[in-house]
Amino acid sequence: MRFIPTLAHGIADYVVGVIVVALPFILGVEGPPRQVLIALGVIVVLYSLTTDYELGAVRYLRIRFHLMLDAAFGIVMLLSPFIFELPGTHRPFYALGILALLLTATTKIRAEGTAS
Repeated sequence: MRFIPTLAHGIADYVVGVIVVALPFILGVEGPPRQVLIALGVIVVLYSLTTDYELGAVRYLRIRFHLMLDAAFGIVMLLSPFIFELPGTHRPFYALGILALLLTATTKIRAEGTAS
């Protein structure tokens, strides 16, 4: 059942992107994992900017493809504590991964006033 409007999903995209960029600084993650997490957050913001929904700037990617990218992002976030062997709490990574997968499953696939 898809009930989350694409506008709300778009807001969540940008917030999550910023959080993922900030997360390594907040948790004190160093080295390559820090760089990968920053890159992931930037990628989320970039593909959000190019999605054909209310908050997209360029409106190139269809929302279905965007949701597929969100699903991949969610899986990467769930696996990142193990991939990067991160010490400390893994809760933020799990929360972001689960949020991404829930939004993927519940976001409407047609944005208001867009080409799709």
